[in-house]
Amino acid sequence: MTSTAAMTPAATEGLHEALVRLGRGRLGALAAVYDHTVPAALRLALARTRGDRAAAEEILARAYAEVRRVAGDYPASGLRGLPWVLAVVARA
Repeated sequence: MTSTAAMTPAATEGLHEALVRLGRGRLGALAAVYDHTVPAALRLALARTRGDRAAAEEILARAYAEVRRVAGDYPASGLRGLPWVLAVVARA
C-alpha cells in the first residue's frame, strides 16, 4: 500500500493506468486502485466518521463501488488519480 505523502511517480502512474483500465471495463484493476489509495481513503473516511471504524468501512465499501461504476469518467476529469478517488470517497 502507498501512503499519500509517499506516492512516487511510478505509483502515481500505476494508479493512473489502473483507473484507465478500470474505466475500460477491466474489473481486475480495482484491486490495484484499492491498493494505491486505501490508506488515504481510510484516513478520510475515519475523519468523516470521527474515528468510527465500522462507519468508515461502510463509506469505503460504497466509495469503491462508486469508483468502479464511474471510472470511465476519470480521464476527462483532469484530476490526478488519488485526488479523483478521494473526491469519490468524500461524496460516498
